Amino acid sequence: MRIKAIEPTPSPNTMKLTLTESLPAGKAHNFTPKNKEDAPSFVKELFEIEGVKGIYHVADFIAVERHPKADWQVLLPEVRKVFGEDAEEGVSKDREVDEHFGEVNVAIQMFKGIPMQIKAQAGEEEIREGLPAVFQQAAMDAQHPDDNIVLMRKWAEQKPRYGDPQEVAKEVAEEIEAAYTDERLARLVNAANEQKDGTAKPVKKEWLKVTEEMLDHPDWRKRFEVFEQMNPTLDDLPVIKKALHDEKASMRRLATVYLGMIEDEEVLPLLEEALKDKSVTVRRTAGDCMSDIGSEKAIPAMIVSLKDKNKLVRWRAAMFLYEVGDERAVEALREAEDDAEFEVSMQVKLALARIEGGEEAKGSVWKQMTDTIQRNQ
Repeated sequence: MRIKAIEPTPSPNTMKLTLTESLPAGKAHNFTPKNKEDAPSFVKELFEIEGVKGIYHVADFIAVERHPKADWQVLLPEVRKVFGEDAEEGVSKDREVDEHFGEVNVAIQMFKGIPMQIKAQAGEEEIREGLPAVFQQAAMDAQHPDDNIVLMRKWAEQKPRYGDPQEVAKEVAEEIEAAYTDERLARLVNAANEQKDGTAKPVKKEWLKVTEEMLDHPDWRKRFEVFEQMNPTLDDLPVIKKALHDEKASMRRLATVYLGMIEDEEVLPLLEEALKDKSVTVRRTAGDCMSDIGSEKAIPAMIVSLKDKNKLVRWRAAMFLYEVGDERAVEALREAEDDAEFEVSMQVKLALARIEGGEEAKGSVWKQMTDTIQRNQ
């Protein structure tokens, strides 16, 4: 069995390897160090490589998950060796590894719709951030005598953030404090107390029709409180545009997320504005939204983002051009081939190879992998 192609995925800690042999239709395996003894010999060999922490095998490809502190520039040549290829020469094992390349995964611990604490995780680094006493009191007030709060509280996954996990956790805590006023917490407690059987039934989200005037309040917390309750549609673009120019980065990031949720080409001009925001998180989020929409109309803007001063934004731009780009991006990609960041440089080279090789754009790698899995079910 040989490697036909290696492609990055939207997660910087996962690499997709297309192989010359395929599993039977409907078969899929997820291997970890705990069950590697049941794996084929080549998978066992992959686990012998320092930094490999997981292997997913389906159809004609495997997804290799690395430890966040492992360096692909060191790890990939060892992976190639397993499949009988020579390791690339000149790989430096002393290369500095950036532990924060990519996203910070955020989750909020909830009890009957009441937030209790925040978890921000980047690789192996995990930060917990507590909330003010009013949240703990609300959770206690919502608790029935027979409730087991330890078993009933759940982690609610949020959209990824970017940056230092500790700063992200504090930022999310600040936003929750703004969004959950005393009145909102009281409503959640009342709703919980009305549940006679003590079960933690999902609390229905109450949407608010937000107006531009509501975003005039001098306190950003009041602006965020109402804006967070929006269920965005194209009709809300004037309000979202106003929020996109708010002085508070949390407002601008949420406005960008809303544009991505609408998933319509009409939002592209506003996303292009977000790509120029002074906040890295806003710019990277805008790139994610561009990828979600997948419109060729965004190619010129993403070409510009190849020169962004932040590597996370450059990587997302290169990924977008791999997914959607055409010959218009070739010159810019050639200029970016030798990016100082290995992950960015590799993604640029893949985008350039696809376009110059005449391959049709296939959309995001996750979409390709999902489609393959669905075809084999």
